[in-house]
Amino acid sequence: MKKILLLFSFPAIIFVTLLILSIITKSKNEEKVKEFNNLQKELISITSELEIEKLFSNDLNLANNDLKSLSQRSNIQKKFWDEFIIKELNLAQGHSQKSSSTVNTEINKLLSYLARTFDSRNIRLGKSLHYQPAFFDQESQKEKNFGFGFSAYDGFWPSFDKEEANIIFTQAKIIKELCDFLLGSFEPGESFSLLSIRREAAGEEDKKFIGETLYVNGNQCYLLRDSKLVDSYVFEISFTGKTKDCRTFVNQLRPPYCLRSLRVERQDLEDTEKQQISNGVQDASTESEILPIIRDITSKFTLVIEYTLGVKTNVQNELTMGLPTNADPVKVKEILSLFN
Repeated sequence: MKKILLLFSFPAIIFVTLLILSIITKSKNEEKVKEFNNLQKELISITSELEIEKLFSNDLNLANNDLKSLSQRSNIQKKFWDEFIIKELNLAQGHSQKSSSTVNTEINKLLSYLARTFDSRNIRLGKSLHYQPAFFDQESQKEKNFGFGFSAYDGFWPSFDKEEANIIFTQAKIIKELCDFLLGSFEPGESFSLLSIRREAAGEEDKKFIGETLYVNGNQCYLLRDSKLVDSYVFEISFTGKTKDCRTFVNQLRPPYCLRSLRVERQDLEDTEKQQISNGVQDASTESEILPIIRDITSKFTLVIEYTLGVKTNVQNELTMGLPTNADPVKVKEILSLFN
């Protein structure tokens, strides 16, 4: 009986042992599968991160190239504007601030100087384009209140603050230089008419008194400062003369001056001939002489001139404002060093 039981129990023991081994093996396999799945997920995550790193690396390279290109263009622009504005010769850049009373004195000196200079050249001030008889012109040849853009302040000076007064003084120095250019455009014995000089108001107080000498951009001509890159003053000057005289004047408008508009109005031929006679110019031609097809008659020239004062924006300041507050200071310094 014992032998029979032993015979039957041996396979049972083997079965139980195999079952236990199977359970243990299955558990280990499940752990390995789970471990393998975790490793697979980690590999996918690392692969994804590598792809993102590649994208960031490409973006960084593109950003560095853009930064390099931007710095090159910025430095070229800065060089251009520095050469255009010419700080050493710019009347606004080299201006030293003065008190309002001192500016008043300087304006009176300037008006007196310009009046004497134009009077010595026998130049008509503020005249219309049309001819008037010589006997009437003797009294009206020099308008007492022409003022060269400052007629309101000939013997009168409002309570300007220092800043506004100095803007007016800078405008006055520019107008003096324009008048010198104009005088140099005509021969010493040649007479012409300076019809008007207009300027922009220096401020709210100046706007109250500037009157008809106020320049308004009625022609809507495009100005350099419309780009928002530079500051400038704008003037309008109107005079009579011949084409060669205007050409000579324009050729003197080197930077920081910039001619923005030129309008030409032809004078009637009859008026031109009468004006030549009134100026003592006699026509020596005879009927047999051949007249030129195009005659250089007197015309009215109106020019809008922009005087550039300086650049408004600073690239380094703009970049500093655009960078995050927690940016790496070493990297920020490296970036700003690209912009001279």
